[in-house]
Amino acid sequence: MRIHKVINNNVVSCIDSDGQELVVMGRGIGFGARPGTTLDAAAVEKIFRMDSPEQASRLQDMFRQLPPEVLELCTQIIEYAKTAIGRELNESIYLTLSDHILFSLSLTQQGMALPNPLLTEVRVFYPAEYAVGKYALERIRAVMGKALGEDEAASIALHLVNAEYSGSMNTTMHATQVLQPMVEILETWPGLKLNHQHLFYDELIVHIKFMALQAFSRAEREWMDVQVVSGLLQYISTAYACAGAITDYLSQQSGAPVPAAERAYLAMCIHRACIS
Repeated sequence: MRIHKVINNNVVSCIDSDGQELVVMGRGIGFGARPGTTLDAAAVEKIFRMDSPEQASRLQDMFRQLPPEVLELCTQIIEYAKTAIGRELNESIYLTLSDHILFSLSLTQQGMALPNPLLTEVRVFYPAEYAVGKYALERIRAVMGKALGEDEAASIALHLVNAEYSGSMNTTMHATQVLQPMVEILETWPGLKLNHQHLFYDELIVHIKFMALQAFSRAEREWMDVQVVSGLLQYISTAYACAGAITDYLSQQSGAPVPAAERAYLAMCIHRACIS
């Protein structure tokens, strides 16, 4: 890789062998560097491959303005999140989370805070991401000497969820808003005896979260032919009726039709999570 631009002492822009512009981070990597020279691979700590030239440009602008301690702090939080959550995160998280934390710190300096109306939902439905949010608040307090409120843990968690599924923040927030009503339908459905201690129950909740994100993002999914599972439905009629109520509600809220096979699959997930 050859250096294209020096952003600051720790960040440079490079051009790879395919002609794509990358943003590269490494301690002291930009000190004394000149455009056109070959990058020292041993000094590279992180390579950012953004989805578009616009994102890459925004990332470079942010790195120019971001205090080094905030940049290092955000990088630590994201790397911790990858391990704690156990999922890959879209590279855009470095941009969105850094932007958010910098904005929150600015508000705190002015004696203001931004409430998160989805605090309860995030705490219940995204416990791993919320735990990372709490960890982030501890690191921010330790490094920056600023105490941010619990709402910020939820806001950070939503950025992580957004990066997990590569969606927009608008999609993530809409999907999170419908989770509690969907689970209430599940929990109050007559004749269902759910086993909350079973691994299948945890998998069911994860599936409902994913289903909501898919509906609001309008993402296409390939499904089995509903005829494949139709023979099973007579044996799980209660679960199937519950799944119908959940998918009907989701369709009304998202404005997107939910395929019949999605309802059938959800019914099987519900049935597995019941006490046998």
